Amino acid sequence: MNVLLATWTWYPIGGDWTYVENIKRLYESNGINVIPFSTINKNNVPSEYDHYFVNAYNYKELNRNKNIMSGLKALKNSIVSIEALYNIDKLLDENEIAFAHLHIIHHWVTPGIIWKLKKRNIPIIWTLHEYKLLCPEGTFVSNEKICEKCINGKFYNCALNKCKKQSFLASTLTALDAYFYNYSRVYEKVDLFLCPSNFLLNKFKEFGFSPHKLILTNYCYDINSIDLYYNNNINRLVNSNFIEKDRYILYVGRIEKLKGIKTLLDAINGTDIKLKIAGTGAALNEMVEYSQNNKIYNVTFLGFQQKDIVYDLTINSVCVVCPSEWYENYPFSVIESLLLSKPVVGSDIGGIPELVIDGETGFLHKPGDILGLRNALLKIWSNPILEKKLGMQARSFAQSKVSFQVHWNMLKNVLSKIKISI
Repeated sequence: MNVLLATWTWYPIGGDWTYVENIKRLYESNGINVIPFSTINKNNVPSEYDHYFVNAYNYKELNRNKNIMSGLKALKNSIVSIEALYNIDKLLDENEIAFAHLHIIHHWVTPGIIWKLKKRNIPIIWTLHEYKLLCPEGTFVSNEKICEKCINGKFYNCALNKCKKQSFLASTLTALDAYFYNYSRVYEKVDLFLCPSNFLLNKFKEFGFSPHKLILTNYCYDINSIDLYYNNNINRLVNSNFIEKDRYILYVGRIEKLKGIKTLLDAINGTDIKLKIAGTGAALNEMVEYSQNNKIYNVTFLGFQQKDIVYDLTINSVCVVCPSEWYENYPFSVIESLLLSKPVVGSDIGGIPELVIDGETGFLHKPGDILGLRNALLKIWSNPILEKKLGMQARSFAQSKVSFQVHWNMLKNVLSKIKISI
């Protein structure tokens, strides 16, 4: 049995890839062959099917040029990719596909492939990693603030407010894309939408999607891989001087304003808490300067770190912090921390409180609440016994939510609804 796995990129980048990689392993471990359909990139994981892949349009270049002709060219390719339509036809001619599993496809692969799939009566499920089908920008963030102005199809707000990269051209392009696919009713051709979090599921219901097509599935994670790394490296980590033996809390992720980094810096200011920040992003230089100007010396900015180093840092930390101030879906940074038996202090927003159970797997605080975040961190920082207890509970909870077996049981239920027998 073959499943078509359509996604915007076929190499490690972002949380959506973490799930794509894990769901590929899960399908294959249960006898289902995965045929990817993605974009061409020199960093791609090798695949025997990559001759079907499509060229990726350079939107960064478009945003730099900002001219009408390049904008029209992007409009033509990013709303409906003719190349993707041609290549998906060729793929379907040469391979028998039992069902399709879509991920992030807008602007590259494009949802136009849904018409081709449905023309051949291929069932379609779609994992919703973001809010793109509701919000043209995809995150409910406009100019560094949460925004839901596009509710009920008012997508012109995206262009008026320059929500996409603060560019009128890019914002207009993505607004037109939203109008096209909403008015062409292409999303109605999708059989089922898989929702990683209850928050996301309810947001889609709120914006008018049929409750009968929305199914909570969470994400999945190859726990064996993380356990193998831990068991193979724990002696090195305990005995090595590679990582300092002092105590610290850890933030892993993009350095953006709505990730709550400034709130986090203010929360540790004046305390004895040591903070390590692993990641990069648009606000990195600003946050480094902010910490220097405010004499916040108990923070270390580590920049981008490879996955193995992130595991090392997590294993040696007291806890992990996720102080986001936007609608996080079901963050893998939190999932991985819990699986490594680390409690998490997180914002009570989006899907975070579905992973951070207050007093059980960590502690919650209100988004942007400096004092609340500080108090939550100090509870764990000052109590090693509580730290260990929460860590054990975190591990057990995460296993119950994201293990391959749990996710496979959910997927079998999903596939039975679209009449796929496993």
